[in-house]
Amino acid sequence: MFWQAPALHTALFVLLLLAVAEALARVCSPLRRLGLPASIVAGSLGLALGPDILAMLPLDRSVLELAVYHGLGLIFIALSLQTPRGESAGPDARAMGFAIPTMIALQTVIGLGFVLLMTTVSEPTHPGLGLLLPLGFEQGPGQALAMGTAWEASGLTDGRQLGLILAAVGFGWSVVAGIPLVAWGRAEVTGASQTTPASVSPPAPPPAPGGLGPLSRQLVAIAAVYSATWATCAALSAALASAPDIAAMVWGFHFIFGAGLAIPARKLLARAPGEPILHDETLGDIASVTVDVITCAAIAAIEVAVLQAHLLPIAVLSTLGGVGTLVACVWLSRRAFRSAPFEHCVLWFGMSTGTLPMGLALLRVLDPQLRSPAPLSAVLGSAIAVPMIAPIVLGIHPLPIAGWSDGDPSATWAALGLTLAYLLILVVAWWRLGGLRLRSQS
Repeated sequence: MFWQAPALHTALFVLLLLAVAEALARVCSPLRRLGLPASIVAGSLGLALGPDILAMLPLDRSVLELAVYHGLGLIFIALSLQTPRGESAGPDARAMGFAIPTMIALQTVIGLGFVLLMTTVSEPTHPGLGLLLPLGFEQGPGQALAMGTAWEASGLTDGRQLGLILAAVGFGWSVVAGIPLVAWGRAEVTGASQTTPASVSPPAPPPAPGGLGPLSRQLVAIAAVYSATWATCAALSAALASAPDIAAMVWGFHFIFGAGLAIPARKLLARAPGEPILHDETLGDIASVTVDVITCAAIAAIEVAVLQAHLLPIAVLSTLGGVGTLVACVWLSRRAFRSAPFEHCVLWFGMSTGTLPMGLALLRVLDPQLRSPAPLSAVLGSAIAVPMIAPIVLGIHPLPIAGWSDGDPSATWAALGLTLAYLLILVVAWWRLGGLRLRSQS
């Protein structure tokens, strides 16, 4: 029967959970003041009502994981198809551009250091566990699941679930430490900053007679790029058949290939005759909906048995990562951002534990109208950060994974040394080029 499909039930219940979370935010004033994203509330409800705890909702975990994996690629494609913003990168945007890769490098050091400590005092530990800390905290559930799944081929047991769990714990740190951070720092904010004018996308042009509607055009464009992404990953995976671990990582980085293919596709579609095909606001809405769905799905997909089996290492690793992230954000923000340093601190901490939407949610508690320059710094800084992130994620992270497969534990030490060296390079470059100061501003 058509109504018996588990994918249909799971999709409907995810949307219903989001509706319930939105309703709770509207009627529960403490929850509304907290500013907790509805997608996290929905995911928490899904986890509690799902098959592992109360067994009230027939959620299919494989469908949820599928949504998280593919949703990540769709988000990157939708955002990459948007027209680049015309604003120039100011000092704070440049500072954020250095802050993001610096935090990824710091969390990588914490993760690899934890793995080496576990290996020394207990038993050999797969380096992928430590590397899932920056992926889950900084990059979010989609990338953590994708890379955790890829690293299962090299021996990381329960890799996909560990990725989801660490991403969910990162969301928890955003709330548990982020809300007190906002409350503690309210006195730091002496007044509302000037509003940065937002660029408004013109209305989507009406379709030509017999043509597709605006939303349909965006979905078709995203689907076309994602199909090209699949073809590219399939071709690379086939070419790397003799190295199955590396071939698996190709599929883990599918979102990078998607974003890379979306940029030339955007330029090509801009030259198409007739009315514009792409519409930035509609693409942004698609990305926003996808973020809500995959955040809810990622939390609801957590397997409680896996969490219990790895509870101690997850608790220690996430605590080290959370405390290190909080201290770094508070200490560096006063020295890095020239305007609204505390607003930048709050947003940066949320981004570093729960992705950009969580950072914006935290900032709204402090700055409900988002009048500070921090959101614009985050958007522009994210683009600046991409080439500085690549050496860590594409160059350093694969080294200990390959070493584990080859039975070479020294590769983890080498990766830790390289990350420390790169972290020092980033800090020096931030100081010389990004405005980082040795003393905090008053």
